[in-house]
Amino acid sequence: MRIGLRIFYNPAWMGGVNYVLNIARMLRTLPSGEQPHITFLTSAPQAEEIAAEHAGLADEIAPFAKAASLNVDFVYPATQLPEAPFGAPWAGWIPDWQCQHYPELFPPEEQARRFLQYRELARGPAACVFSSQQAIEDTAKLFPDFEKDHWKIFHFPAVFDEGFWQEGSGDTDAVRARFNVPGDYLIVCNQFWRHKNHLQIVEALAARPGLDVHVVMTGAIEDTRWPDYAASIRDLLAREDVARRVTITDRISRDEQLALLKGARGFVQPSLFEGWSTFVEESRALGLPGLLSDIPVHREQSPAGSVFFDPNEVESLASALERFVADPPKRPSLSKASSKHAAYVADRARTFMDIARFTAQRFDPARHDAGAVIAQAAPALFDEIGNHPHVTQEAFDRWLGNTRLSLRENPEDLARIGGMIAEGDSAFAAKSDKFLVQATLAKAPPEMRQRFLDYDPVSDEAERRERIASMQSAIDSPRARAQLASQNFLFRLKDFIRRKLRS
Repeated sequence: MRIGLRIFYNPAWMGGVNYVLNIARMLRTLPSGEQPHITFLTSAPQAEEIAAEHAGLADEIAPFAKAASLNVDFVYPATQLPEAPFGAPWAGWIPDWQCQHYPELFPPEEQARRFLQYRELARGPAACVFSSQQAIEDTAKLFPDFEKDHWKIFHFPAVFDEGFWQEGSGDTDAVRARFNVPGDYLIVCNQFWRHKNHLQIVEALAARPGLDVHVVMTGAIEDTRWPDYAASIRDLLAREDVARRVTITDRISRDEQLALLKGARGFVQPSLFEGWSTFVEESRALGLPGLLSDIPVHREQSPAGSVFFDPNEVESLASALERFVADPPKRPSLSKASSKHAAYVADRARTFMDIARFTAQRFDPARHDAGAVIAQAAPALFDEIGNHPHVTQEAFDRWLGNTRLSLRENPEDLARIGGMIAEGDSAFAAKSDKFLVQATLAKAPPEMRQRFLDYDPVSDEAERRERIASMQSAIDSPRARAQLASQNFLFRLKDFIRRKLRS
């Protein structure tokens, strides 16, 4: 099977990059007879650099725009329609609905963007992948009338290089010395965003001044959305009895973070919300015993030996820490942890391959191709403007703008989508030539405009005449009339664009 993995580039969301690279690592753990052919698909210079740096995880690297010509069976992931390929089977990915659970953490425009993009991913493609059962249940509550047979869960695992599992503590000791970390400690690896709930750990330590436990916290400290949050943590760290039991490393390298994780006695994950916690998966891989906030996703992840506490009650965590210190669970050796985790990763890899095969088999270009989904979504969204809290004119304009951006380099698909929209009886159909086609071409480079002008749905003139004659002879058929309208729309549109470009 041929798998295309889209390499994201978003410096504000490196988790997306690591997610895709981890899938490649996971698939490489399968026996040679089960491994798919992997192509890294890139659409930005930075993504090309990331792909080149990790070229050993793939069989080839290719431009994302050429996905249709690569004969791939499955392209993944797309977190919004503009990230979906034209002309190849694909699946959407909805990590979570945090924007619905904690709307105060998101600007209104970001809430609207996620709602619109995720809704179309849940409805349109041949398959939509969710990171957790909670994400599926949230989607079902939001859209109870949607079909659900194509919704699939993929619990992504942590995957490490072979060198990670080597016995010995040299790297860990060096990093501990660098950050002045004692030999016995618990660890939490999260950015200091408010919903990650670091404050509860510091408050729990303040509530137990005599408790002999040390907590290491890795991750960027500041959350620009909530500057007072980091300040409240620093205020408690001003207390000597708290400060001596906490090490905050701030942002550190991946190698440093993993070295500290390997040396920890256990982990603490106090988060108020998670899509599927990478940190918990990394801790699971090592067999670390852990204290987890009692939220649905953590119950779903539930690594062996987990102890749960109420993330809204400081006393609940303080008591859990007290019990942990009094009778600390044992952690397995690296060799035992490695053997157990290898079986877990292989199981996750086979689940992923099952999803890929399901998508390839279900994929119907007329329904599930990115162009077909856009052609269905745009008129529906246009009709909803002002009638749905998340579908404002501004939200629709932003959605359509992202779509146009993806079509600038795909002028043939722009023509197809324009034709499909013209077939429908919608308010947007009458405006699509201006709002979608002309607006896209206005900012497209000259070469792309020419490709649009040169595109012909039927390249052979005789075949085109025969097809039009056939439709005219069956003009009583509504479908034939729609197809003819689509052909005429393209011809009229091209004439209009030609005149505009020549004037």
